[in-house]
Amino acid sequence: MVKKWFGQGCGFGRKNHNGRCGLKACSGVPLSAKRTCGRTKVCSITGDRKHCARLAAMGLYPGNEIELVSAPDGENCLVRVHGGTISIDRDTLDHIVVTD
Repeated sequence: MVKKWFGQGCGFGRKNHNGRCGLKACSGVPLSAKRTCGRTKVCSITGDRKHCARLAAMGLYPGNEIELVSAPDGENCLVRVHGGTISIDRDTLDHIVVTD
């Protein structure tokens, strides 16, 4: 799936003109600000190339639909991606921008 995404010429893994990894700027909120569980869509990934590559390896990239299993009330939260559940820390959650 990631190989297909790279083949579309989206610029994932490098910063484009707005400083985000992804196709375009979005008016979403960081995943750390979400207080309700449920499905949402990843709008963009902020941060440097290392953050983008690490999140892509976990299956999180712009345009991907994810499910927030537990809201980030403390340091970590649970996110379901492609049928698997991963735990993400607060610092990484700040780099994932999702639509409302």
